[in-house]
Amino acid sequence: MSAQHCEGTIRLQTSGGNLDLADVKGNVRATTSGGHVGGTNVTGDLQARTSGGNIDFDNMNGSLAASTSGGNIHVTINPAKFVDLSNSGGNITLELPKDKGMDLNISGDQVHSTAMTNFKGDVDKHRISGSLNGGGVSVKVDGNGGSVHLSFR
Repeated sequence: MSAQHCEGTIRLQTSGGNLDLADVKGNVRATTSGGHVGGTNVTGDLQARTSGGNIDFDNMNGSLAASTSGGNIHVTINPAKFVDLSNSGGNITLELPKDKGMDLNISGDQVHSTAMTNFKGDVDKHRISGSLNGGGVSVKVDGNGGSVHLSFR
């Protein structure tokens, strides 16, 4: 199932198929039990959930709550209010803007990050917790069962 060039309140739900979003703006909820959820150029508030697939969003602007039980998560986002990612069976890759104020709460079996300038907090191999550029947008990542890779552009 796909949504392209749409704007407004959008609800996509399937029990076993993939959900693809392209050039979508608004309040979006995309849920599937067995497929992947992904897209490009999504602007607004997005909730994405799958039980058995990957989540993959590129060039996103807005807020994102996403979870999967059996896949990987890959997100490139300029966050507005929050980012909340959780995973119980795969890896998480998150790319964020380097100059934005954020409060980071990142955990996983292993947590890897590129260099963070203007960071105050704690970093170890399982967790990053603190503020970047004075804090601001809440970024929570729970990579239970996998590695988290954090980078900045």
